[in-house]
Amino acid sequence: MRVLHEPTPEEVVESRGEYQYLRGGQPTGQVESWSISHTPDGQQIVRADVDGRTIPGGPSLLTHLQRSPQGSASWLRIRYEKPEFSAAAQYEFENAEVKIIRQAYEQLRRQDLLEIAANYVIDYHPVIAHDYVWRGYPATAEGQPWSIPVFSPDLWAPGDEVLSGRALRFTVTPLAAETCRVPAGVYHDALSFQVVMSDGVMAMAWYDDSGVPIRWYYPDKGYDFVLVKHERTAHQ
Repeated sequence: MRVLHEPTPEEVVESRGEYQYLRGGQPTGQVESWSISHTPDGQQIVRADVDGRTIPGGPSLLTHLQRSPQGSASWLRIRYEKPEFSAAAQYEFENAEVKIIRQAYEQLRRQDLLEIAANYVIDYHPVIAHDYVWRGYPATAEGQPWSIPVFSPDLWAPGDEVLSGRALRFTVTPLAAETCRVPAGVYHDALSFQVVMSDGVMAMAWYDDSGVPIRWYYPDKGYDFVLVKHERTAHQ
C-alpha cells in the first residue's frame, strides 16, 4: 500500500482492508487498499491507495484524512495521478467553509475558499471514505429520506481546475438491516442505505457495525465495489 505520509511509531492501527472494483461483475483492474489508525491524543487517520496502474491510462488516487478526537474532519491531502499527469491538493475543513490549496501538473499553485452549508460531510472518492453516509444522516430524521450537504474534490474538472471543490447535496434513506456477503466474509445485520447523488445517480450501500463500507453498488451503471480483505486489530 502506497501512502502520502508514513505512519508514526505512536500510531495504532484499528483496521485495514482492500476493495475490488467491478463493472458488470468483472474486475476493472483497480483495487483499493486502506487503513484506519489513531494517535495517543485521539486523532484518527484514514489512508487509502486506489491503484489503477495495471490499467492502460488508468488513474490512481492516494489520500490521507485526519480527524479530530471529536470525530470531525480536520484536513485531507490527495495526490491524483494518470500517465503523464499528476495533481495534488490539501483541504482544510472549517464550520461552513473549506480552504483549498491545489496544484496540477505544470500549472501554478492555486488557493480557494469554498463556502458550504454547516454540518457538511466529505466524499473524497475512495470507498473507505464513503462513511459520510452514516456520519451525515441525523438521528432526528428517524428513517426518513434526508438531504445532506457534501463536500467533494472534483477529479474530473478540466485542466488546472482539477481537484477544485464542489458543494453538493445527496439524499440518504436508511433501509432495513440485512445480511451482506462479500469475499471478506458474511456480515449479519449490515447497515443499509440508498443514496441518490446530486446528478440523480443512485447507489446502494452496506456497512459493518463499526461503519466500514462492505459494499457499494450502482445498479444503473453496473459498478460494484466490494470488500475482499478486512482485518480488525485487538486495539479497536
